[in-house]
Amino acid sequence: MSSQFLSSPTPSSDGTTGAHSTAPQGVDVSKLPPLSQEAQANLWRYIDHLERWRQSIGFEIHDGLTQQITAALLFLESYDPQKPNSASLDRCRAILEEALAESRRLIQGLNPKRLDEEGIEAALQEFIKLPSRSSAQIHLEIDDDLPPLATWQRSCLFRFFQESITNARKHSEAVRIDVSLARQGQELVARVRDDGIGFDPEAIELTSHGLSGLKHKADLLAGKLSIDSAEQRGTTIELRMPIAATID
Repeated sequence: MSSQFLSSPTPSSDGTTGAHSTAPQGVDVSKLPPLSQEAQANLWRYIDHLERWRQSIGFEIHDGLTQQITAALLFLESYDPQKPNSASLDRCRAILEEALAESRRLIQGLNPKRLDEEGIEAALQEFIKLPSRSSAQIHLEIDDDLPPLATWQRSCLFRFFQESITNARKHSEAVRIDVSLARQGQELVARVRDDGIGFDPEAIELTSHGLSGLKHKADLLAGKLSIDSAEQRGTTIELRMPIAATID
């Protein structure tokens, strides 16, 4: 369901806003308490988050798996049984192994089971163990004293880290990537820093380096995204989220 086809909340008779929805079969909606404006705002932000994440998965499949499978097919087509050459088959095997690792990463990202069961640190530990062409060492530092988060907020924050780490692995040529999540005063600060080749933030579009998805996630979390990078000086991606926006 695309968000562009969703109706915006409309005023109800009691002055609150109401989201258009279809009730499950057998549920008498007249007996349900009306949602508060805050609850409805959170609902719509969550719907928007799901739609943006669906789109990002589509982009990753197109840019990753689809291209890898296409490349594997090209190597298979170039193989001549009359003139056997193992190089084409070896390259095809390597590409398919990469595609398998990528599919597992996407599946883990779509359903990070450990995120709900054990928390964001356990989910990130599991994520960084997935195969990657990058040899960068990833170091996690997650505070124990974190404010409670709603399920969708926790998921969105995990996706922020997931996307930032993936970008660093793909583009930075880093040796080390530091990932941290800490409470600082009235803010929750998520940071991913690498010691890679860096780039000029003023000279690129948000769509490059996968940065547009990070901006969307920051907006959904009512946070502020900052990007500090320079050529040959590494990159730091930081998200500052007000604790007042968290939900128990």
